Amino acid sequence: MSGCAMGIVALSMVTTPVAYAQDAIKVGLILPSYDQIRWQNGDQPCFEAEAEKLGMDVSTVASQMSESVQASQVENMLTQGIDVLVLRPVNAAASQGLVRMANRANVPVVAYDSLPLNADVAAFVARDAIAMAVEIAEAAVKAQPKGNYILALGDEGTNVAVEERTGYYQVLQPFLDSGAIKIVSEQYNKGWSSESSRAQVENGLTKANNDVVAVLAGNDGTAYGAIQALQAQGLAGKVWVNGVDAEPRAQELITQGDLTLSNFTDYCQSGQEAARIAKKLVTGEELGLTATFNNGLKDVPWFQVDKFNVTKDNLPELQESMSWWFKKP
Repeated sequence: MSGCAMGIVALSMVTTPVAYAQDAIKVGLILPSYDQIRWQNGDQPCFEAEAEKLGMDVSTVASQMSESVQASQVENMLTQGIDVLVLRPVNAAASQGLVRMANRANVPVVAYDSLPLNADVAAFVARDAIAMAVEIAEAAVKAQPKGNYILALGDEGTNVAVEERTGYYQVLQPFLDSGAIKIVSEQYNKGWSSESSRAQVENGLTKANNDVVAVLAGNDGTAYGAIQALQAQGLAGKVWVNGVDAEPRAQELITQGDLTLSNFTDYCQSGQEAARIAKKLVTGEELGLTATFNNGLKDVPWFQVDKFNVTKDNLPELQESMSWWFKKP
């Protein structure tokens, strides 16, 4: 684990631009929403704390999962004269225009968690979503090598959801080819919606006459919807289900046995590294990144954030060492 077991970080709920110090590096952080608690409890406070330590002034906003809101926020920050932009796009494909807008203003862009496609991004900070999904799916097939599966995926507008599907299929394909596993329902769920995934899993259960052995979900939110559908049929705890993010609610479901595992990403490491990279881009320092991720235009320098599966076995240790994340809001 990284050095992020740092105690509780004060939560900063900045939703409007702040007044900048005259000589400080000005950095804009744009998050997709506050619907997922990771943005409030992990990424934002750790980014802001590191940026402050590095002598940067931060303006943070959340985009309410709206592309138009996010576009206005980028424009406003550029008008204020930011030196560098850290952007978690609402829609990876549509965000290339936002990157071009920043490029025209000579403002480098750090892609955060999701990578804008075909855009001149300066750096990328994220977990390896394909490798994460492979790790999850390997655990699933080890536990349930035969039977009907449901794939309750995330928002197709993010490369994260698409890459998760790729990783799941890398593991599942041989089982599908042999007929050992059958996918009875597969769907992207816009906005990572719990309600959408609940309806999907309900329909999948009906189609399979409740004969489902595993649900591979896109994140904790889609897992919550899946578990609601399973609970209604008396199947919660009997069907293998994963989440992604290891939110406090997810840890409770893991303890109860309704959620088999959730993959945790070190969001504090992610926020801290994004702040460090942002400063290096402004000061002209070497980024020191050896990995790259091709976004269709270029190989973008990539910092790969730590991630791992959380189960009943390692949950207590994680709760103790990562108290800044597992403390209930």
